[in-house]
Amino acid sequence: MKKRKTISNNRNLLRLLYNSYLPKVVNCAIDINLFDVLAQKELSLKEISGKINTVETITEALLDVLVAVDLIKINEGKYSLLQTANDFFLDVSKANIVSTVKNFSGSAGPFDNLKAVLREGPPVFNDRMWTNANSIASMEHQQYGGAIQNVLAFIRTIPEFKACKKMCDFAGSVGYFSFEFIQENPQIESHVYDLSEVCDLAKEMKKDEEYYNRITYHDFDMASNRSFGSGYDLFFGSHFLYKFNAERTLVEFFKQVNQAMNSGGLFVSNHITSNPDGENDVTLSIVELMTRCIGYPTHQLAEIDLKTALKKAGFGEFRTKYLADEAPYPTLLLSAVKIMEI
Repeated sequence: MKKRKTISNNRNLLRLLYNSYLPKVVNCAIDINLFDVLAQKELSLKEISGKINTVETITEALLDVLVAVDLIKINEGKYSLLQTANDFFLDVSKANIVSTVKNFSGSAGPFDNLKAVLREGPPVFNDRMWTNANSIASMEHQQYGGAIQNVLAFIRTIPEFKACKKMCDFAGSVGYFSFEFIQENPQIESHVYDLSEVCDLAKEMKKDEEYYNRITYHDFDMASNRSFGSGYDLFFGSHFLYKFNAERTLVEFFKQVNQAMNSGGLFVSNHITSNPDGENDVTLSIVELMTRCIGYPTHQLAEIDLKTALKKAGFGEFRTKYLADEAPYPTLLLSAVKIMEI
């Protein structure tokens, strides 16, 4: 067995990169007169969107970013300016730095069309955006900057993991988590389910890696498929449950997972979550705005929503680990055991 090379955590670097989008976001807020509108009085989300003629869901995400960086505050559903925004982002202020902000806002990034998205709404989400080799490789490299290490540290603490033999790596891309899980528990055979384009690339990209013969790739699309095998001791999912929760289909999906698992089987989840204290996190709010701008409903899954859905689908015996300092954005690692048939 090859010894793993130690890789440092990329959380601080990712936070730096996400924060680099802030001038673009602030400049857009200036451009649509958001600060000027709020200079007049406290307003609700609906009132703000009506006055500046924007889409509420995208406006809400934009406001969350501005709250997180202390330019705007929210109190009982009403938004208002904080002193910094009042002093520096209003045309009437002698100290306004609007032109300076514009000088920091040039990019070819995800917020170049933010103003248009605010006015017209987001495009239809492209669910094939991660199906090319460059995107897959980029995603995998980012996972090795801390996410995989965090999941491995968590799963080592779960006694049931060592007894697992058959695993479903759902929406598992090229199987980078599967390869690492097999190193931890060599008796595991993993079944990776993802879009056909991803599976074809995985077979080419991973064919020379150790443990490739212990992984089977299955073409799968939730739009047309409903079965993802059976007899699993371990079901793992990372960053794919958000849309199910937003569309109120999470319980239905977990019931399918229950039917695919052996009694006593282990479910493990790795997802971005909301801050438990309710405060806005800068990086988290930027990620959420980016997500809504590309037409995806959300990139957060609250712990209470995840546990409630799992309980309704026959799971219990929860273990959780909340990652704050160890990840670039609030992350929840959760395991659950199948305790009843559905």
